[in-house]
This record gives sequence, structure tokens and C-alpha cells, in this order.
Amino acid sequence: MKKIGLLAKSFLLLSLAAGSITVQSSHLAYADESAASVSPAPATLTLLQEKGFIRSLVGFEAAGLDPNEDVELVWMTVTGSYKLKGIYSFIGAEYKEQEVSLLKGTPNEDGTWKGSFKVPEGFGGDHTVYVRQNGRNLSQNNYFVSPSFKMSPQSGPVGTEITIEAEGIGWTTMESNWQLTYDNKMTGLISAVSTNGKATAKLRAAGSPGIHSLTAWHGYIGMPYINHQQAPTSYLPVPTFSFKVTEGKPDLNAYVEPVPDSAANGGLIMPDPQNQEGVNVSLSKEAGTVGEPITLTAKGLPANEKLKLVWNTMSGSRVSGLGFAEKQITLVEKTTDQDGSLTFDFPIPDDLGGVPHRIDLVAGEQTYGQTYLTINPSIVSISPVSGPAGTEVTIHLKGVGWTEFDNTLYLTYDNAYTGYMCGFNTQGDVEFTMVATGEPGYHIIDLYPGIYKGQQKTPDVYLAPQLTYEKDHPGSKIPAIRMAFEIKE
Repeated sequence: MKKIGLLAKSFLLLSLAAGSITVQSSHLAYADESAASVSPAPATLTLLQEKGFIRSLVGFEAAGLDPNEDVELVWMTVTGSYKLKGIYSFIGAEYKEQEVSLLKGTPNEDGTWKGSFKVPEGFGGDHTVYVRQNGRNLSQNNYFVSPSFKMSPQSGPVGTEITIEAEGIGWTTMESNWQLTYDNKMTGLISAVSTNGKATAKLRAAGSPGIHSLTAWHGYIGMPYINHQQAPTSYLPVPTFSFKVTEGKPDLNAYVEPVPDSAANGGLIMPDPQNQEGVNVSLSKEAGTVGEPITLTAKGLPANEKLKLVWNTMSGSRVSGLGFAEKQITLVEKTTDQDGSLTFDFPIPDDLGGVPHRIDLVAGEQTYGQTYLTINPSIVSISPVSGPAGTEVTIHLKGVGWTEFDNTLYLTYDNAYTGYMCGFNTQGDVEFTMVATGEPGYHIIDLYPGIYKGQQKTPDVYLAPQLTYEKDHPGSKIPAIRMAFEIKE
């Protein structure tokens, strides 16, 4: 092997001392070569700003390009989703690499290209930016996207809906998990997995008239990391907002929110109904609450055939050790008319909510048609709704789910996370008691969806209210439940 020339050797030693080696050309010069070969300078990409926010303007300069070939700037990011196993097991958050074309252009005659681009919407954190020419990535650089937060409105009486909006939330373990506190009490989680870094968290104003503090923390184990300035993620913000609770008697009637129509619905994919050729089965509504009247209509069936309306559900427990299994219940029997049509009128069964129930039309061992019905949660009662501090309040619900991502609801009292409840053991029927506490006035009681358990180890997203349930929940589209209690002197 030929000896390395003195100049090259000195450069190599200096580079090693600095902790890195940078190769400037395709080969090193050798002492015994009569003439050194000359290679083109490698392409470079310089970003004039190293970090910013979604839609920030970033200047760039590229050099060493072929002036005869078009050039492109490419942004590397990910898309997020929730991965489930079947219709009941939560695996975890899943991210897939994606590239975004930022800009295309033509280099100058000297092989340079300058310009600017806006940071695209999506996840925050580190992003690689490539300069690409003729299908090859010639050089790269890194840009960091910081998350940003805002709150609205700024004031209102007890029960006012408060929205915390964020964008640019990261996707890595240390950057994706955020927690919201209200007056230094843990309220719930802020997530942005299936919404590509954009979060919309909802809660209600609580407490006595005056200023109340809301803070968005980050902590991968599911709780706020208090000395965040000394954390490995000290570069992330910890924004704090002030909300003014105003005087006035609020409207605090108990209600279940509308079912979210924009929820990601995660990785839940229901199988298509298996109908025999020519059979059509439909329901007067696809979802409802326990006891609501509903009509099933079927056509294309055998004429004058006696059929059973079979309701499929799950029964058992995942914590008792006895396990759980599918269970069939015959709701009603009826004979088709001479045209092969029939209608069934029945109340929605008192059963589990969450994942839709399959309904089969069966004669003997033959299934002719199927359809699916979802049971939404409902409030049976809350009693009493007022009284002195120390009053025991009983709350009764129906339609609570059974899967790992919809079998629990998470209770907050005046935006302080209190605990969770499960609906599987009692087929969706949940009754619990709590003690009213605090000063005279109105106190809010909220129930949020969340994730009970799963295979994902970190970040910890389990057993806590998911305040971003409306747009970022892994399974069923589950609404929040809103209630209140008035403490009287």
C-alpha cells in the first residue's frame, strides 16, 4: 500500500482529534504520484436556519450541483397510525417513513442553488432534508421542528369548553407523550399519533371565579416530568396558560357528547358483512343507545323461511383468569313473506358498547345475511345533583365497551384525574359512587376515553384520560361524558 502524503496525513490526524473524519474528495493524494487527480467538489446543502415551527420560512444554499440537471429539495418525515390485533387488542403506535417534495428548480451555471421553503405540516422533531439530483441524494442537513401550543377561549364560567391546540408534536418516544395539568393537578394526556403531530385536547373550566393555570408537560412514562429543564428533552417547551373563571350560573346538565365523526378510528377495521348472493340487510340506524327502538330490514331471502335474529357479543373478563369468548343470543324469530323480505323491530340490547356487534340472520346452520350495530354510551342517572360537601353521588351508565381500547372510562373531578372504571365484567353496565368535595358552587365531573392496556412499552399511554379522544383514539369513536354537582352551604 502506498504511503499517505504529508498534507493528507496531517488532515487525517486533525480530523481524528476533532472526533470525526470528513472526506473532501474521492481519494487522497500519494507522495509518489507525479500529478494529483482532480475530482469535482462534493455537493453541499446549508440550511440558514436550524430550527423553527410548522410553516416557518427556511433559507437554503446548495453547491456542487450539476448545472445541466434539475434539482429537488426533499423533506423526510413519518405518518402515524395505531396498530391493533383483530378488533380488541392494542399493539401500539406505528410510524412509517414518508418523503415530501419541498421544492424543485434548476442550478445556476456554477452549480449553486439558493432559495427558501416553508416547513410542512406534520410531526415535529428532527427532519432530514436532502438535495436530490438525477434520482440521487447528493447532500443532506437536519432541521428541528419545535411544537407550538395555543388555548381558547381565555375566560368563561364553570363548564366552559377549553381547547388546547398543538402542532409539531414529535413522534419519537421522548417527544410524543404530553400531559396537561389544571391548577397543578394531572388532568390527562395529549396525543397526536394518527393526526400527524397535530393535537386538539378538550376539557372544561373548573374552580372558583378567578385565574386558573393550565400547563402542557412532556414525560414519556405518562406523567409530567417536573424538572424538565434538566431532562434529556430540555429543548422542548413547557407552555403555561391562564384561564379566568367568571361569575354566573352555568348550564351544567348531564349529557353525552356527540359521537366524534372525525376520530381517526385507529387501526380498527371491521369485516364486511357476509351476505349470500342477492341478500341485502340494513338497519334504520347504525348506532344508538341501550333501549332505543331500531328496525332491521332484509330482502332477497328465501320465501316463507323462518329465521332467527342472532345477536353476537362478548362475555367474560380479562382480569378474573377465566377468560372471555363470543356469545350468541337469539333476539327474535320471524318468517319471511312470499317475496323473501322481512322486518324486525326490536330495542337495542342492554349490552357492551364500543366495537360494533354483528347481527346474523340464521335458519338452522345457514347464515343468510349480516349487519353491524354500535351501542353508544348513555347516562342512566346521576343522583343527587346537589347537596353539601361530603354528599355521596351515584352515577349509572350503560354502553361501556370491552376491548383494550374502549372498555374503560377515566374520571376527572374539577379537572383532577381521579381513577378509572371498567365495563366488561358487567356487560357495559357501570354504576359507581363518589363523594362531592370542595367549596360551595359548581363542580364538574367528566369521563374520558383512554387506552386500558397494550403491547407498547414506551411511551406509557395507559390508564389516563385521553383529552385528544375526539380526533386521535386507537379504536372505537367514543365520546366524553359531561356531568356536574352543585355544593350548597
